[in-house]
Amino acid sequence: MNRITTAQNEPIQLERLAAQRELYTSAKLYHIWQIFFMVVIPLMLSLLLLLHEPLIPFAAFYGIISAILDPLLFDAVIQRRIEKAAKIQELFDCAVLRLSPSPLKTSNDQMVEDVLTHYNAHKKIQSNIEKIKDWYPQAIEVLPYPIARLICQRTNCYWDSRLRRRYSNFVSLLGIGLFIAFMLFGITTNKNFNDLVLIASALLPLVQFCLKQSKDQKETAKRLDRLVDFAKQAWDEGMSNTSSNLEEVSRRLQDEIYDHRSKSALILNFMYRRFLKKDEEIMNSTAEALVRDAKEHGLI
Repeated sequence: MNRITTAQNEPIQLERLAAQRELYTSAKLYHIWQIFFMVVIPLMLSLLLLLHEPLIPFAAFYGIISAILDPLLFDAVIQRRIEKAAKIQELFDCAVLRLSPSPLKTSNDQMVEDVLTHYNAHKKIQSNIEKIKDWYPQAIEVLPYPIARLICQRTNCYWDSRLRRRYSNFVSLLGIGLFIAFMLFGITTNKNFNDLVLIASALLPLVQFCLKQSKDQKETAKRLDRLVDFAKQAWDEGMSNTSSNLEEVSRRLQDEIYDHRSKSALILNFMYRRFLKKDEEIMNSTAEALVRDAKEHGLI
């Protein structure tokens, strides 16, 4: 038996999950603004300048400046929030799963309180309680800690890497396709070489954003595949009793989970919500299957 299913719903743990949720929400809000400034505005400017040539130098100037400032104004801010959220999630996992914390990969409750206060999130906890309680499946409550911990960690490893690869291909084709389309339109409307260069400069942030998103999503998918393989290997060790120290195995797996969380490219909420119900069903059915596996190996 273990206390994971009880501990995860204690007030302090719900506060940690609420803080993590606020940080991801903030990061996604910045990401939406990033899409607006790096995709929508360049696209609109490029459409306008094809019809109104005097705008071409101004659009090109915007494209160059925004491409330079994007890593500073958006990428850096988003990454800081993702890393902070990953550290708070690590704090939650170490407490609930009874894992020894890794000092460089966890935060403290002062950071949690600061986040909750900054986003005025204390009052949101009760209204969002259904979204953050029962983080881990109830099926694991009959298991001893070492095996239950591994199951919880495996549920953390699940996310559809195929979705990320499809999204990666989509955004890269979008960026390159729009760039080629505007260049071809400029050529067919007899724009001179200088104007074509300026139009390309105006589209620079759009292309840069799409290609970077494509690269980040592919890298996230690769890390996720490696993480799933590592989690399966850890589970096999637990089932075969080849590891005399399952806590050490779990700690290594948790390090990989943290690295994945802290580097993962964002998925916008509409995509997350679309697959949320499916993910929850898969998580619960996977946990139940693993519990049965543990029973068959005489570990209960």
